[in-house]
Amino acid sequence: MSSMSLVPPRSPAPGDRPPHVSRVADYFTGGLDNLRADRELADRLRVAAPWLPQSVRAHRAHTTHVVRHLASEGFHQYLDLGCGLPYADQGDEALHPYDAARSILVDVHGAQADVRTVYVDNYGPAYGLANTILAEARGTLAVHADARNVAGLLALPSVTSTLNLDRPVAVLAHDLLPWLGDHYAVDLLNDLCRLLPPGSALSLTHTASDLPPGPESEGKDCIRMMAALYAEAGIAFHPRSAGHLRALLNRWSVQEPGVVRTELWGSGYGPFAQRPLAGAADFTGAYAAVALTTAP
Repeated sequence: MSSMSLVPPRSPAPGDRPPHVSRVADYFTGGLDNLRADRELADRLRVAAPWLPQSVRAHRAHTTHVVRHLASEGFHQYLDLGCGLPYADQGDEALHPYDAARSILVDVHGAQADVRTVYVDNYGPAYGLANTILAEARGTLAVHADARNVAGLLALPSVTSTLNLDRPVAVLAHDLLPWLGDHYAVDLLNDLCRLLPPGSALSLTHTASDLPPGPESEGKDCIRMMAALYAEAGIAFHPRSAGHLRALLNRWSVQEPGVVRTELWGSGYGPFAQRPLAGAADFTGAYAAVALTTAP
């Protein structure tokens, strides 16, 4: 008997809304913007992959970590693709991108540090809450758009009036590509590389298909079980290997330390080299990378 059967699926009641990955993540981190279907899928996913809730929390901390790194490298403009539902204040280690960048740039440029951030999501409630909560500060914007249409997104008047597209932009594609098939993933990455200003950056995180089972997994094929649960819920899920991600990034200049486990990114590299080496409790089951377009 599969361990997934320990939390059997409930027959949907009339009018039930299907689960959504943004709301599942919200539930894993103690949020309130989730429904019964999301909680039931999350509980079954947690049986399949006991480390998954900590992975969601670790990805939020990684966003803060990598944006601070990019800000220290001089990036003032950020494009957060698939921003998801805003999360509650979790202290200095889990900041939204605008706040993470300002935490570095204010020290350099003072209170008037010019940080520009555009939050993008095609899920209406995520956009609505981002527009209400995240897009209040000067230089911030929330956009209800499909990240796959890069040309259309970058041509929106609201985006061009917020971002200076003659200057480098740092794009965050955190936990975005696992929900896109190869065709869309290739087009998205290639279009970003082609259309962004020279010297722009991409920060990527992605569920791994080739890592050993995480802690408390008891040797289970967690990723296969997760994929089956998502498929049962009508959600396409595309974990990828490190080699597959390198191939997807073939038009980008991947920076050191390359495509590595998310919990290890930054350990021993750059201005945040003091980050402690991750242990079993920090397992994310995912990869991270930062890449640059070709500078002029």
